Amino acid sequence: MSSTDLFYDSVKIQQQFIGQLEEVKKGKILEFINLLAGFILDDTKHTKVIYGIAEGRSALALYDFLQQSSMYENIYPVTLDDPIRRYIDPGKENLVIAATGSGETKGVLRYLEDAFTQKVPVVLITANVNSRAYNMVSSYENGYIFDIEPLKGISNKNLAALGSEFELKLSVLLNAVIPELYHHDPGKDADKYYLTLEHVMKNAGLLLNIDSAHLDEWSDKVLNRRGNYVVDGVSRSGFVANAFGMRLTHLGRNVFMRDGPTTPAFLRGDAYLPITGSGNTREIIEGAIKAKLHGADVFPITVNYNSKLTSLMESWGYSKNIMFVPVEQTDINMYREKEASKIVATKSVQTRPSISELNSYIFTNAFIALGIDMLGVSEKYLAQKHV
Repeated sequence: MSSTDLFYDSVKIQQQFIGQLEEVKKGKILEFINLLAGFILDDTKHTKVIYGIAEGRSALALYDFLQQSSMYENIYPVTLDDPIRRYIDPGKENLVIAATGSGETKGVLRYLEDAFTQKVPVVLITANVNSRAYNMVSSYENGYIFDIEPLKGISNKNLAALGSEFELKLSVLLNAVIPELYHHDPGKDADKYYLTLEHVMKNAGLLLNIDSAHLDEWSDKVLNRRGNYVVDGVSRSGFVANAFGMRLTHLGRNVFMRDGPTTPAFLRGDAYLPITGSGNTREIIEGAIKAKLHGADVFPITVNYNSKLTSLMESWGYSKNIMFVPVEQTDINMYREKEASKIVATKSVQTRPSISELNSYIFTNAFIALGIDMLGVSEKYLAQKHV
């Protein structure tokens, strides 16, 4: 079996993860939706604070949801990684959403105890019903648990990219819930949830159409090098880029997030890997130009064929360095804007579904599965590097 075959096998396994969410009982989904809607859509004009408590890639999946929740004028999302910290104010309406696949993440457990002390309502999302977190929240009078059952029978754990199962399910689950919150009608059939899952699944299947020859050539150029890897992305694409960077460290690579406090200057032989849905984000264009200027190789991951970044790569003669992640045309059409930055974007862009990010996430997970095989990385080494 070739490395590219493992890529496609990984995509199929990740489709199975998504498929499991379609099998969750309707009553369980409606209960979860009604709980979130009861907090977010309550008519009170007071500012309501949602605290996201998670670590690693689970945090990045949760932050995607929190970013989209900010569409509501009276919702203030807060994360543990936010340098402008907002502490729990008992005088405000607060909700903690905690996510931990294992249910044993020490940082999450400590913050749960803090939330209990402050008597804040807690929603826990976990895959382990025998964990400390599960037991803690189940015995808390103002706690609610949504458990995501792990898929059984995966013979090759590398195809699931070391723990990506829970993070992918968490991200897809919350993205499927969001349309229900936009137009919530208590007691209905959660049809928007299931339609969103169907849409996500259909888009994920498009990854199987990526040309194997191009994938093999692109993977070889990205992985067979000695320089640093610099990943980049803005907003929700930034969450995917961070998760991808964590995965690349498992392969023994030196990885940095562009503009990070310890990120070195680009050097010849480095790889710049920006993830961008639109391909028009100003910071990404600037990053590509800067990388090229210093001799680094640029390998964009994008969904948009008609973008500034695509045109730039073509003008340099590096069109083969682009990896186009396929999504349906209706999803590509959402990227109408030719100008965007970290602080400039329309409301439609801020609240659009995360289809491009989800497909990019599935792609990067499958790419890591390919890389494990291509580089001959042992399972023991992966476990040592696992973040």
